[in-house]
Amino acid sequence: MDIQSLMAPFSFAEKEPYAKAMEAAASGKPVAGYLCSYAPLELLHAAGYLPVRVFSRIGDTHHADELLQTFSCSYARSVLDRALKKEWPFLDIVLFSHTCDTMQNVADLWRAHRGDAEVLIVSVPTQTDGALAEKYYGAELARVRRLLEEKTGPIAEARIEEALALFQQQRNAMEQLYALRARYPKVLTGARVMQIALAAQLMDREAHLAALHALLSAVESAEEAASDDSAALPKVFVAGSMCSPPAFIDLIEEAGCHIVGDDLCVSHRAFYSADAEDGSTLEVLTRRSLHRDPCPAFHRTGWHPGHALLARVRAAGADGVIFLLTQFCDPMAFDYVPMMKALEEAGIPAITLSVEQNQEPSEQLRTRVSAFSEMLQGSA
Repeated sequence: MDIQSLMAPFSFAEKEPYAKAMEAAASGKPVAGYLCSYAPLELLHAAGYLPVRVFSRIGDTHHADELLQTFSCSYARSVLDRALKKEWPFLDIVLFSHTCDTMQNVADLWRAHRGDAEVLIVSVPTQTDGALAEKYYGAELARVRRLLEEKTGPIAEARIEEALALFQQQRNAMEQLYALRARYPKVLTGARVMQIALAAQLMDREAHLAALHALLSAVESAEEAASDDSAALPKVFVAGSMCSPPAFIDLIEEAGCHIVGDDLCVSHRAFYSADAEDGSTLEVLTRRSLHRDPCPAFHRTGWHPGHALLARVRAAGADGVIFLLTQFCDPMAFDYVPMMKALEEAGIPAITLSVEQNQEPSEQLRTRVSAFSEMLQGSA
């Protein structure tokens, strides 16, 4: 199995993440930026847009620092700074999902200081269960559809149905990838899976799906995967808030761990979806979004973040958990407490790394992960 060749279609995601978007824009295809996994990507796709995720990057945020409060997270500061520096001139529209007050502030500042890309906001109900939540969000999606149709013309129901099928196929393939990663972490390393996940949010979905199917087929049948002896290194599950720089995943693996699962906003959590097939296209999209496992910014009756994390850690066969917590991410900070309590009660070791997404991970973090790896190996 030539893993490097199979990874080639996704290789742009780390060093030139917006290369595909620029190519699409140059060919005349409109490009839509989005900042949250709750964005109605199927509507954007059906309207003819290439949806691309707006990521942070390592570097200074001087321009954004002049406008945002000091307690704003590094993701918010970084994406606003990139917008102010006009690093995404190819974006026709930018779609925000209302997740927290800081991101609402970023949306307002983006609209005020960048007139070349229209800002759209879709409000996801904070409490995602119940008939009222579905009615409200369904109305929001209908409003977004009308706004898009004002720009691109009528969006046929058949186009939305095709988009619903395509994106569900991609989510299913990504779930297969994460299941294989838990079995063969030496072949499907954390760095490779992160690269595939980032590419999935940055390129044409049909092209990504075809390349992913080829890789999955090769891994499942390869002798290298079947003989993957990963027992020498401890297996860890990575949890936390928004954290897109691959450097943090690289650090964990370089410090002596195999990553067998994650619950990161830009990786596995970006592909969560609920089963919903009955009803109109917007009803299906509404239920797929609201009935999924909620991210820390949202809530559902009976949902316990600690119990959910514990189930994922056990399913992945992880020996321990590494939290990547972006400073000043209040929604994740609230979920972090019951998550840690659940792990502690289950006897699963965990460490927490404080992350600034616009800064390279420090050697201190590497030392801590190395010590954690040694501790896990010693207790095996």
